[in-house]
Amino acid sequence: MKYMSNIKELYFFTAITFIVFPMYSAEVMAESLAKPRVAIMEAEVGEGVSNNLLKQLNLSTVLSEMEAAIQKNRKFELLSRKKDVLQKIRTEQEFSKSNLTKGNAANESEIENANYLIIPTVQDFKFYRSVKPVPNLVNKYIRKDSGMLEINVQVIDTSTSSIKATFYLKSMFATKDKIVNARGGSPSSVYFTKMAKSVSSQMTDQLTSAVFPMRILNIQDLQVWINRGNDGGLKKGDVLHVFRPGVELVDPDTGEVLGSAETNIGKIKVTQINPKFTIANVIANDGEIQKGDIVRKQ
Repeated sequence: MKYMSNIKELYFFTAITFIVFPMYSAEVMAESLAKPRVAIMEAEVGEGVSNNLLKQLNLSTVLSEMEAAIQKNRKFELLSRKKDVLQKIRTEQEFSKSNLTKGNAANESEIENANYLIIPTVQDFKFYRSVKPVPNLVNKYIRKDSGMLEINVQVIDTSTSSIKATFYLKSMFATKDKIVNARGGSPSSVYFTKMAKSVSSQMTDQLTSAVFPMRILNIQDLQVWINRGNDGGLKKGDVLHVFRPGVELVDPDTGEVLGSAETNIGKIKVTQINPKFTIANVIANDGEIQKGDIVRKQ
């Protein structure tokens, strides 16, 4: 009898496995397919960038950091537009046509297109070292490194060729004065990478807000839950504004939907950030904050 009981338990577990896991897989696949596909183009260089600094302006680093920030965000499916990567894909596609493979690589006409094309332009760039002699000391200098990276980003909706959004990104650094024995040299590339990380993080936050506005998931007493986790660019102590969407605004000349009238109905303060959602306390509530209300940074 005990043997038959174990068989029944095993059969029940197997049946549940075949029923539940395919459903779960389908849900995960549906969620993945629903993610907007984005592709980031290599940054263009604007007229405001000095030719003398082009050697230190590492556009590959900017692109790599932007792609890393998008991947970390997890709300988008990232498609590569790097020339070397596309060339390797083409080589693999050609190889798949041979008798040595199953031929299941994507055909040239079957690679997914992006829903949004991200086009960065470096508008201004500074990266320099200032040195001045130390008074009354021979071969001693005061050195300071400084830099600035300013990028404008256009987000293009590939289905309509319209500009979905435009972002302004900026990062700066300045080291403390340091006594050194020589005049020469230039700032470390580490500082440039840090600036590239900073603007990439800004870009991802603004893109996420444009495509997926922060919203109230739930409210209980003076505590609210927001649909942003530890990948949403929030930090503990942030004060956020809560808005109630209103009447849709339409341009009478073109018929274009410009957005909606909004009412500022309160403020909340972030108290806890979880992997997939954030908890905040209500600190001002002028219009009875509700589920679905929009949240924006101050």
